Amino acid sequence: MRILCCLNRDLASNVALNLLLPALTAHEVQVGLTERVGAVAENAEPAGRRELRAAEQSYPNDVLFPLLDRSDFTDDGARYLTFAEIEHHRGIRVQALPSLNVGPGLEFVQSFAPDLIVTIRYGCILKSPVISIPRLGVLNLHSGRLPDYRGVLATFRALMNGDAQIGCTLHYILDGTIDTGDVIGIESVPVRPQASLLAHILSLYPPGVAMVSKAIEALAAGGALKRAPQPATGGAYYSYPTAEEWSEFARRDWRVTQARDFVDVTSLYLGRNDHHSIKPVPLAFNA
Repeated sequence: MRILCCLNRDLASNVALNLLLPALTAHEVQVGLTERVGAVAENAEPAGRRELRAAEQSYPNDVLFPLLDRSDFTDDGARYLTFAEIEHHRGIRVQALPSLNVGPGLEFVQSFAPDLIVTIRYGCILKSPVISIPRLGVLNLHSGRLPDYRGVLATFRALMNGDAQIGCTLHYILDGTIDTGDVIGIESVPVRPQASLLAHILSLYPPGVAMVSKAIEALAAGGALKRAPQPATGGAYYSYPTAEEWSEFARRDWRVTQARDFVDVTSLYLGRNDHHSIKPVPLAFNA
């Protein structure tokens, strides 16, 4: 199959892509990246969101990934690869695709003619012209349980709501609405009070990507995915937390990040995971 993977240029997307690589080896694959999800003036950005963005984007994109790319490490299968290394070592083209709906982005998709589009954290809402192209549809991995947590930062909302588990949902994108398409599967992991928001977010991708991998395998074999429409009513849509909500998050003793997160993440890409809580495939972000 021809598969177009659409992600964001951030840490979780890169982790997800590394986890997905084994399922992509038998297919013709291209990767498109947005540069960020959502927009806010930096002088108006709440401190909690700024801290999370620094961990998810500034640290990997400005520090860790450039160092790795200049180091010319081998691809020995024991460590995670940067976006540039995935292109260099695995032969998968990775390019900026800020929008697939119009202009060059839509023309690229029409030219590549993917059988399947997979989106994970992609920063552009897809519309009908591009959704109609892949014959097998568009799959999205959403880092929240649907329909309860539509929108952004579902993990933050679940922690604030006192949920015992956080979840992720694999679903179809059928139109230009957000997180409303037919559900293929939902996976959950337990909340760990000592872990950070970042660690909780990252913990969703091993089970989530496993769902994506199984879906790709089934579709490649000519099968159809079991799917269930979401209810017409109910659920909730969440936008970015306000400054007051971030402050309340801290008052409840939740941490956005902690030092151990950066040690463990760095270990993933250096292949030194024996003494840390994050492991190579399958990944386990455990406190």
